[in-house]
Amino acid sequence: MTNNPRLTTNDQRPTAIIYDKWLSGLGGGEVVACTLAIVLRDVGYQVTMVSDTKVTLSEIKQKLSLDLTGITLESSNQQLVTSNPQPDLFINISFMDYTYGIGKRNIYYVHFPSVTRTGLFNTVLLGFVWLKQTFPHLFTPTTNDQRPTTILDKLIERINDRLRAGVFPDMRKRLDSYDTFICHSEFVKGWVKAMWDKDATVIYPPVNLINLNPATSNQKLVTKQNWIVSIGRFFTLGHGKKQEVLIEAFKKLYDQQPSSAKDNPETSNQKPATSSLELHLIGGVGTEPSSLRYIEQLKDMATGYPIYFHFNAKREEVEQLLLQSKIYWHAGGYGETEPINFEHFGIAPVEAISAGCLPVLFDGGGLTEIIDVLRLPIDQHLFHTIHELVTRTQELMKSEYHINSQQLSVFSPEAFRKNVLTLLRK
Repeated sequence: MTNNPRLTTNDQRPTAIIYDKWLSGLGGGEVVACTLAIVLRDVGYQVTMVSDTKVTLSEIKQKLSLDLTGITLESSNQQLVTSNPQPDLFINISFMDYTYGIGKRNIYYVHFPSVTRTGLFNTVLLGFVWLKQTFPHLFTPTTNDQRPTTILDKLIERINDRLRAGVFPDMRKRLDSYDTFICHSEFVKGWVKAMWDKDATVIYPPVNLINLNPATSNQKLVTKQNWIVSIGRFFTLGHGKKQEVLIEAFKKLYDQQPSSAKDNPETSNQKPATSSLELHLIGGVGTEPSSLRYIEQLKDMATGYPIYFHFNAKREEVEQLLLQSKIYWHAGGYGETEPINFEHFGIAPVEAISAGCLPVLFDGGGLTEIIDVLRLPIDQHLFHTIHELVTRTQELMKSEYHINSQQLSVFSPEAFRKNVLTLLRK
């Protein structure tokens, strides 16, 4: 227990359930979910986190550097159905999972609203759910190979991917079971209103800011290398991070260097000299067959260039790479037309900026909002085409300017905590 003001005057601790179906992914959304749990724990709530797959406290501490001591982790969403007594607070932070609110007060943390489809579309999907539960062998590929070889296998894979998020009839009633909606950017807020006709409160997600000032941080001052870094899960479902676009851009950038500046490694496993240009791609690995094939495709694309993959990297390695890199790239949303496939905010770019990286981000979705909030020049930090990504990077590589870290306080865990507690007290 801390000295923070309690949200209740009762001796009995209030109860809260936070539902994050995808907690095992341990990505940016899970940082938000876990920080919410910590905020509630620290003001006196008895907190339970519910997810679809087993996750341990030690995994969360190792990957996210967040201490959830005192918080209970459940691995089955049956907890949501059988919860008794009714929790005082229920927060659903699961992307595209529209479970009914089961608390005395219910909050939906919206990553992005999906279409509230009804009628024939949902009827067909519910039919597939029944078939999968009744005849599971029908949804098992006919080959053990990760690559679907028949039309049937391709169909099975697509159906399994779609059913993975769940099917939710009566969407309007489900949404109406929530009292409050939160989202993490003005971009998402606009679409919540447009698609659901719900008013949402924007609370920027908590970002683990990496301070390079030795007077206020334990971080050692690290010499910047001519490295480019990007963080994002390696997966093909949802709003992918477009690592293939980054590899294509890097190859163009690398090939445009003077020949004396290249080390020309024969394979991407050969590490060139420290001063040379490098691309480091960091992220978790999706377990879906399509995502595993995507990784092999990326490795093939990277052959012959100083491009390094850091799969499921520990937090210490991630921070070290950010501290050493000069440029941060993010291409989420590139080539997309549907707003749900854009980057909804972008925790990783803010982390990178706090580590002294100069960002070059795709001009769309929540990424644009980051540049606006920090009042950075868009003609230096946003791109529409691969050509612009390359030229912006070339210019920033030669520049000496730094971004004032004080501007990042709006994205800090302290600001997040304050805004969450203000919302809960209303």
